[in-house]
Amino acid sequence: MSVNIHLHLDVDGLESPDEADRVGAAVDLVMKDHGVESWMVVGVHREPPSVTARSEPYPIIVRGFAEWSKRVEQDVESSVRAIAPKARIGLDWGFPDEE
Repeated sequence: MSVNIHLHLDVDGLESPDEADRVGAAVDLVMKDHGVESWMVVGVHREPPSVTARSEPYPIIVRGFAEWSKRVEQDVESSVRAIAPKARIGLDWGFPDEE
């Protein structure tokens, strides 16, 4: 069964704009690896250095959400931590069909 979801990712606590660029590229790659890059808008912000990723305004359609979401969360965590070990990562899922 498929489910509609929104993915909201915020990465802050980055040390420099260069680190934000590298984290943004890593987040882009994770989204591509999971086949959702066309649904996501990844933003790299300079001041303060941070990265955001949003699936809105349109939801991502996912089959097997429970397992898929765990892999996405693990991949985001490991990719970001490899570049920015002190970063704060906030990843939330929204369920627009329940709103």
